[in-house]
Amino acid sequence: MSAGKGFVALAALILGRWNPIGALVAVVFFGFCDAFQLRLQFSSPDVPYQFFAMLPYFASILALIVFAGKVKPPAALGLDFIRGGK
Repeated sequence: MSAGKGFVALAALILGRWNPIGALVAVVFFGFCDAFQLRLQFSSPDVPYQFFAMLPYFASILALIVFAGKVKPPAALGLDFIRGGK
């Protein structure tokens, strides 16, 4: 189960500008946000956990707004692969 992390994965690809190294940096950042929200849940048990659980999603939306700009996806995105054909 992806537990709703598909949006964060897509945001990491877009934020990384469809580059594996850039996507790796974005995934590490979003992973840090996910681990940080777990740490916040244990340190503040009186606050509802839902507020902390939305931290990775909020961070991904904020990062896309601030850093994404104009991102051009790969030209072959969505096209079928035909072996040996042009």
